[in-house]
Amino acid sequence: MFGRTNRAFPPAWLSLAAPSSPPELPRLVSAALAARTVVDISAHPGLFGGFMRGSDGLLMGAGGNEIGDAPDEDTAANLIHAHLIQTLSAIGREWLDFYFLRVRRPLEEFQVTGALKALEWARDESHVKYVGLSAETDPLEVQRIWQFHDAFEAVLLPGEPGFAGLRGLAAERRVGIVTKPAAGIPLDSGPILHTVRSAEEVRSLCQEPVSAG
Repeated sequence: MFGRTNRAFPPAWLSLAAPSSPPELPRLVSAALAARTVVDISAHPGLFGGFMRGSDGLLMGAGGNEIGDAPDEDTAANLIHAHLIQTLSAIGREWLDFYFLRVRRPLEEFQVTGALKALEWARDESHVKYVGLSAETDPLEVQRIWQFHDAFEAVLLPGEPGFAGLRGLAAERRVGIVTKPAAGIPLDSGPILHTVRSAEEVRSLCQEPVSAG
């Protein structure tokens, strides 16, 4: 089971990146959806969304870059809300399976509170099934935020040793860990988020044969 979700997910998650040639784009999206795993569209939701409109696949998004500039709690909430709606509009459906709040720099308490308020609303309205935290800065800064806000079912962590403390906190709180690839990741570390740019890369990562469309 993957943390508090009480669900099992495949070991290889796929983060879509722009392919080297336009003709590869629909094949990449089709192969990723056919793999029946979690697909991250955060890099270019507008680019990928047109090829997955109405899909019932497991989709993941991430946002929150702008909340560090929010002057108050309501503005932070509105920024998250706007980003989520834009993402949902791009994929043509009403929900994401995972939405990760990105922490890329130190944040004020009111900024975090506003962002979580928006995500709680999104969860209540069934626009987001599971809320996650993406650690993209000093792990001590991420821990400072996380220890006061136990609102996450998942955490996205770099594979570097410096983030071991956050892995311990995740284990204490029964939060599922997704890891970005790095040398030395233990085989039992849970799902790994792989960047893919072609249907062939999807096929090489997923155990089940997938169709490139």
